[in-house]
Amino acid sequence: MTNDPHEQNPAGKMFPYVSRAIKNSADLMLEKSGLHHGQARLLMILSHADGMSHSKIARDLHISPAAATKVIKRMEQQGYVQRRSDPTDERISRVYLKEEGLILVQKIHATFDRLESIMFRGFSDDELVVLETLLTRIYDNLQENILNDNK
Repeated sequence: MTNDPHEQNPAGKMFPYVSRAIKNSADLMLEKSGLHHGQARLLMILSHADGMSHSKIARDLHISPAAATKVIKRMEQQGYVQRRSDPTDERISRVYLKEEGLILVQKIHATFDRLESIMFRGFSDDELVVLETLLTRIYDNLQENILNDNK
């Protein structure tokens, strides 16, 4: 008997593999729309909060402001977003979805719907409920651990 946590809990070993497989599958599917995951994330964030500032976008995407500017500029050149000055503070630039960006958001939603149907193929409704319950418990345990470690 070993004290290796991976041997004691083989389910725990699967998380990095599943996470990587999801990311790789999503990337391949998004490439068909001419996007990489950073661009898709930007469009999805704007679809929920159009008119965000550059700094807020950088924080939400967990990237540097310079990297956010690069992604925004590329998406603007492709006609998916536009930058406008904040009407109350000219120093702040806000990013808005254009019509082409909204169409792409719909394609992204369809892509992730397809990905989910692939991921959960063969699962019963009951199994999906159990999976969601277990994943929620894991998430809650990790969040509690983060909170406790920050005290």
